[in-house]
Amino acid sequence: MNAGELHILRAWGNADPLRSATDSALLACVERVLHNANPADRVLLIADDHGERRAAALGLRTPLVLPPSALRPSPIRSGLRRALARWPEAPSQVLVWDDALLGAARDACVSLWNSRVPVLQGRAEPASIRVPAGARDALRANLDLPPTEHVLLLLSDPPDALSTHDFVRAGALVALAGRDVTVIVPRQAPELDRAKATLRNTGIPLRLMTVEAPVWTLLPVADAAVVDLIEGSAPRPTPFHSRQRMAVTCAKLGIPVIWPDAEWTGNPNLDRWILRPRSRLSVHVARAINEHFIDPARHRHEAAEIPA
Repeated sequence: MNAGELHILRAWGNADPLRSATDSALLACVERVLHNANPADRVLLIADDHGERRAAALGLRTPLVLPPSALRPSPIRSGLRRALARWPEAPSQVLVWDDALLGAARDACVSLWNSRVPVLQGRAEPASIRVPAGARDALRANLDLPPTEHVLLLLSDPPDALSTHDFVRAGALVALAGRDVTVIVPRQAPELDRAKATLRNTGIPLRLMTVEAPVWTLLPVADAAVVDLIEGSAPRPTPFHSRQRMAVTCAKLGIPVIWPDAEWTGNPNLDRWILRPRSRLSVHVARAINEHFIDPARHRHEAAEIPA
């Protein structure tokens, strides 16, 4: 009988041990489980209440949930070991989707099953992921977005890794070109008050919207997405593999994605959707977006669909 794979990961939450967790790792784990379609596969999720809701919104079903206290420095090994000991038999292999957990997971697995179970780094798996999201028109209607509105989405992963203020500066420069623009950011993105003050003080006609749901689920509403920018702020950086997964996912959905330091995928149908501004500064990010809006035909093609 196939013992199945065991997947270990975190979901972003308000507790410090969870704040570096990424949605892209969670989505990649979901993709692996869906691809395997093995009823014996199991997921061990470390999350608070917010993280559980976030994981469910991103498609993770029926995980075994551990509280963030399991990641405190002193009991991390025993906490993981106690959870792993619930498995009636050793899994075929363990995939850890979070670098911060890799060492502790290996120690716990060795103590339980000696060296019989391979413990692998999950993020080394292919970057192809699917996103649980609704239809563009329905999502836009729910958000009260007119069909003519240009929507820019900040794909910050973790959600507090990029500055709202920096993104608003870029969006304002797009709006000043005479476009109706709404920018959507995660509620957890820093410098929200500063961004609102800038809009009040300048009078720039830009709509700023914050969302509680993972921004991944709003991808269909976007006319362009940004995975990296920096002006005067320096929040925590988004891990490279997260930026890569976000950019490739947007390209597969036919959404222009701004990634200044992009590495080409080698697939022309995807690479043409990845826009590379001269730098991560807001002015260069805005210019890349405006150039796309002026001449979208140079990026238009029949987007490759993410497999169902």
